[in-house]
Amino acid sequence: MDTVRTWRGRFAHGELPALADRKRSGRPARFTPAQVAEAKALACQLPAETGVPLSEDQTRQTRQRTAEALAELGITLAR
Repeated sequence: MDTVRTWRGRFAHGELPALADRKRSGRPARFTPAQVAEAKALACQLPAETGVPLSEDQTRQTRQRTAEALAELGITLAR
């Protein structure tokens, strides 16, 4: 009930524009939505397709190696 009351009040005071997301506190996003999509696409591909080497036990990609591959492809900046 409280949630409905809040949204109805926002709409009553500002109509549709008042229902848009408000600015949120916290650290700003480090990556654009396009960078996030490209990183997810890379992470979902088989290592043989991307050339990103596997971990030492040869079962998975490590976060560090994936991050390095993203930097090499120009998707993100090198750390």
